[in-house]
Amino acid sequence: MTSSRRPDGVLVLTAVGEIDAATVGRFRTELSGACVKAKRVILDLSGVGFLSCAGLHALEEANAVSPRFSVIVKTTLVSRILDVSGVGAGLDVWRDFEDVRA
Repeated sequence: MTSSRRPDGVLVLTAVGEIDAATVGRFRTELSGACVKAKRVILDLSGVGFLSCAGLHALEEANAVSPRFSVIVKTTLVSRILDVSGVGAGLDVWRDFEDVRA
């Protein structure tokens, strides 16, 4: 996972690969740390090919902590995982950065 800060102060986290039992620890640590420190966080999951139940739980935790948390999802599989699990209904999910509400 990488992070960058936009000129408007929004913290953007970018995850790539698979978020599963082997990687969720680092994912959770970085995501929760960012959500506690930043006023606004956008998590880009465009490069994520698989999201496990543990990854879904990490998203729910981050959403509960961060006052302004959005997720970018472009892949069909991750979008479907969010929909089928019901987790996506509780998240601010977008397809592109340009669509994310300020």
